[in-house]
Amino acid sequence: MRFETSSAKDALIFNGKGAHVVNPWRIEVDTDAEIISVKKRNWHMIGTDDQTVAFKRIRSITIDEHFVGADIHIKVVGGALSVYCLSKSDARKIKEILLAYNEQGGGNTLTIV
Repeated sequence: MRFETSSAKDALIFNGKGAHVVNPWRIEVDTDAEIISVKKRNWHMIGTDDQTVAFKRIRSITIDEHFVGADIHIKVVGGALSVYCLSKSDARKIKEILLAYNEQGGGNTLTIV
């Protein structure tokens, strides 16, 4: 299963990160390939910072909800990732996907309804 989302513009503005509206954080969770990838365009708009972590087991998922939006911090064996100002529903969906994957013990048989 593949799920991709990015920072919500209203959450960025409301939480004081308005400068990031033109270059929001993007996260992609791919349980088939067992990778989580976070991308963010550099402030000078020329390059992109990309952090990709291969995972088998999820160590912890922390969601920090704000009045508008939420930050998600994911620790896996092999690294940690953070994405800021997602919509609350997208943060919960990522958590749901990763917990379901972890519960099934990994593998490529994940089904989310």
